[in-house]
Amino acid sequence: MKTQTWFKTLVINKSIMKKIIDQLGFKLMMLSLMALAIASCKKEDDVPAEPARIFKPSDVKITSGETSAKLTWTLPLMSTGKTLKYSVDFSTDSLFATVNYTTTTDTAGVTVTDDNLAVRTKYYARVKATATESQPESKYVRSSAFQLTGIQLFSAIRDNEIKETSAKLYFAKTAGLTSIVLTPATGAAVTVPLSNSEATVDGFKAITGLTAGTKYTAELFAGTKSKGLVTFTTLAPTVYTVKLNPGDDLAAAISNAANGAVIGLNPGTYNLSAASTFITQKTITLKSTSGEPKDTKINFKEFDIEGTGAGVTFSGIEFDGTAGASLYFINFIGSQASNGAAATFTNVTVDNCIVHGSTTSFLRGDRGTAARDFKITAITVNNSIVYDMGANGSSAYYTFHVNKMQFNTLTVSKSTFYNAGPGLVTASTTYTGDVIPTVAISNSTFNGFGGNAKYALLDASANPINFTIVNSILANTPKSGTVNAAAIRGTGAGSTLKISNSNYFNLSSALTGGIALTFGTATLASNQSINIGWTATTTDFTLPAGSVLRTAGSTGGPIGDPRWTY
Repeated sequence: MKTQTWFKTLVINKSIMKKIIDQLGFKLMMLSLMALAIASCKKEDDVPAEPARIFKPSDVKITSGETSAKLTWTLPLMSTGKTLKYSVDFSTDSLFATVNYTTTTDTAGVTVTDDNLAVRTKYYARVKATATESQPESKYVRSSAFQLTGIQLFSAIRDNEIKETSAKLYFAKTAGLTSIVLTPATGAAVTVPLSNSEATVDGFKAITGLTAGTKYTAELFAGTKSKGLVTFTTLAPTVYTVKLNPGDDLAAAISNAANGAVIGLNPGTYNLSAASTFITQKTITLKSTSGEPKDTKINFKEFDIEGTGAGVTFSGIEFDGTAGASLYFINFIGSQASNGAAATFTNVTVDNCIVHGSTTSFLRGDRGTAARDFKITAITVNNSIVYDMGANGSSAYYTFHVNKMQFNTLTVSKSTFYNAGPGLVTASTTYTGDVIPTVAISNSTFNGFGGNAKYALLDASANPINFTIVNSILANTPKSGTVNAAAIRGTGAGSTLKISNSNYFNLSSALTGGIALTFGTATLASNQSINIGWTATTTDFTLPAGSVLRTAGSTGGPIGDPRWTY
């Protein structure tokens, strides 16, 4: 009995084992078929034939610069003792449907230049070992994208040199420059030739016949080689409500202007110094027809922005407050009957202007009876020069004195301020506003300011505020008296305080015996403290040739007001 049982068990077990072996064999066969199918689906470059694999280079590395790029790669597996040559193709297409340039080399590297490839254009490269009598050619190894960054001989665009139908473009004086190609956002490119004198003596080209309100790309060439690239947008067409000449009644024109009026001033001098000028419950523009503040001047006493709906844009004008014994350049009031009456103003813009000669403040916005009685969206100063404001730093009023005024943005860009107040910005009256206000200062120069025990840069007290200074120069504080040892006061929850890519020097709490100013909780990043020789009375802020400040900006350009780098 036992023998029979053992025999039956053995038969059963052999039957089970046979099934397991059969199933395992089927699975192994299926796995093999799947591996073959996957292999047949791979690109030829990924799984080359064995002879092509062992002679294939690998790991292409690229170092690119302004006018050249060097490619290197790892030698093939079977290169020892062999003399190999390589073919290198370059294409703007990653699939190499079109090859733009081909070269050969017998080393594991090659250098290409702007003689071979266009600058500011994305390329790919592929490399293979070429065939010899004893070996086939290898498969390709491909690179990642790269480009030649190109030489930049163009100078920074000067805002006041860009007009509606013309532009003046500046560049480094260089022999061999031949043309500028202007390409509008829509339409055909135009080639503007350069004379030898323009290229080597003038260093600029005045271009006319452009289309207003159009974005252009300008590329500088020496023959067929690109030597610079900039973009600019011509000014939108100005439709003047009225144009005035010196001797015309500018005060009457302002008083009679409707909301939205644009008053054009032909070159010359205009007089508003006898009395304050009220811009009442309307927003208007005063603009020079030349776009040049050095030929269009207004002698003023004070511009009062009065009541809800009031605002102004000043463009391309010099404003001189000395003849009118000016206290303020811009003064916000609720009404002439009640200065503190609540009012919601529009915007105030000072663009491409020169403003000087007010003894108290550049801008006063604190007359509202209570906090937030005065509201405004934006205050902007761009491409302007402001000086001799605030009685050599002894005034009681900051350059931008906006206590109690609710504002969204206060922006200063590409501008210069000197001898311009005891402190830069105050918004210290505590209130809860609709938004956290933003003060943004960029690419600007400040020198010889501060005094009367103020905070040199900002007093926001406990109000939340976003305050940033970038690509700017701050020097020689105070102008008189003392300032707080802390340059910034801003402790409100949610505040953002930052100074970056800027240069500051001679910032002290007193003219003698003071201590270096501190910046509180502001984040400081990529700043420098290079003394470039300015004093509190300096008025020419040209950066020294070769100064590191000419390349210290956040994008590699100069810091401070760009006008001082031309």
